[in-house]
Amino acid sequence: MRHEIIKPRSIVSGVIWSALDSAVGQALTLAIYMIMARLLSPQILGIVATGALALEFCRAVLIESIAIAVQARPDPKDEDYTASFWLIAGLSLFAALALFASSGAIERFSGLSDLAIVLKGFCIVVAVQGLSRTHEAWLTRNQLFRSLAIRSLSSISIGGAVGIALAIQGYGVVALVGQLVSTSLISLVSLWILTPWRPRLRVSRQAVIDLLSYARYVALTGITNFANANSDLIFVTWYTGAAGAGFYSLAKRLVNAVSTVIGNALNRVFFSTIAGLQHDREASRSTLVDFVKYTSLLTAPLFAGIAALAPDLIVGFFGSKWGEAAPLLAIMSITGFLTTIGLYNHSVILAFGKPHWQTWLTLIYAVSNIAIFIVAAPFGLIAIAVGYVVRALLLYPLSAGASMRILALGIRPYAAALMPALAGSAVMACAVVAASITMPATSPWLRLSALVLLGSSVYLAVVMAVARPAVVRICQEVWGRVRRSSKT
Repeated sequence: MRHEIIKPRSIVSGVIWSALDSAVGQALTLAIYMIMARLLSPQILGIVATGALALEFCRAVLIESIAIAVQARPDPKDEDYTASFWLIAGLSLFAALALFASSGAIERFSGLSDLAIVLKGFCIVVAVQGLSRTHEAWLTRNQLFRSLAIRSLSSISIGGAVGIALAIQGYGVVALVGQLVSTSLISLVSLWILTPWRPRLRVSRQAVIDLLSYARYVALTGITNFANANSDLIFVTWYTGAAGAGFYSLAKRLVNAVSTVIGNALNRVFFSTIAGLQHDREASRSTLVDFVKYTSLLTAPLFAGIAALAPDLIVGFFGSKWGEAAPLLAIMSITGFLTTIGLYNHSVILAFGKPHWQTWLTLIYAVSNIAIFIVAAPFGLIAIAVGYVVRALLLYPLSAGASMRILALGIRPYAAALMPALAGSAVMACAVVAASITMPATSPWLRLSALVLLGSSVYLAVVMAVARPAVVRICQEVWGRVRRSSKT
């Protein structure tokens, strides 16, 4: 029986490169999105956000199910990756053709003009992603996060430049579609250049069967995950139109951008690490608790600050025409924190061979989401956002309980890992809100800078008082890595 040993330095290096990939990539994406939002109307962004639902469905159900299946294997071999490549390529091509054929009918049903153009452009994205996702899985499983970072930064930069140029020329929805198509094409080329692995023409039948056997649960989870994550936007578009979808999608995208920077970056390292520790429950428990503790120390104040500063952030970065998105951003920031730490629960479930548990969890999430939105949607955007947050708070213990049961982890260590960050963030948010109310009229950027400085100082003071060892350890890890990097 083979036990994979993950070296601490390898984990730290992986975290840093993965965080760089996600942080810088998301910063670039957010900067590009901010420019596009200033150039385009909420209606245009709403149409493209609605069309992106079809792209997300294809990715989550057909592409990710196979990719996760091969990444979750204890010791994936070349034949497994080859089977994954041809399965994903075939399924994505089928999905692209089906989406192209149905684009006109979807536009007529939705009543959104130019939606067919958006969907036809996204057909290219689906097909291209199918040719590169296995290469990304290979790099992730082998913890080659430097190559992934190079891919992300190059594709986002070039794709963003194309989108901005088209938007300046007045191409509207075509500008956003062109951005995504360009990004996916550059990503494809980069991954094939940076990945030493190549698919073979001969496919193992047993490898295909094994992957499909696992992937069927992940695919079902993908369907319910899609309903769970996107049913709100469907209801928003139906009840409020393209403009409402634009406001809602902007607020949701900002929250998702922050959670992606932190959550996905660390979860990629966590998943590959925990998959190699399947035979060591004690090490797995310690890994989960540590990741939850340090992730919450970073993300809790970020999302609390976003909630407290939402009006200033929206007007300052996106302009007054997006003001209706501010209360939505404040409300939805709560779900961002739950998402970042909740990713670890789902990774434990998948890594320890319980994909059917994940299926049931996401089915519960999806059904509850739809039920809440049916009730809340007629009352407008705020009601939908509140319903989304309430559902997330009530159902989070299900995924946390599942991961703790798998690892035989008690609730006290898990709760103790969260308490310092939650306490510090609560005090910080109260201080920022109180200061924002009493602060005299001044420059928007000066006001925002002062509130951020105040919030950071208050949070640091609180966590140093209640969790000093954890903060010191984080500083030592980062400083040690910086010193090692400076010597090389």
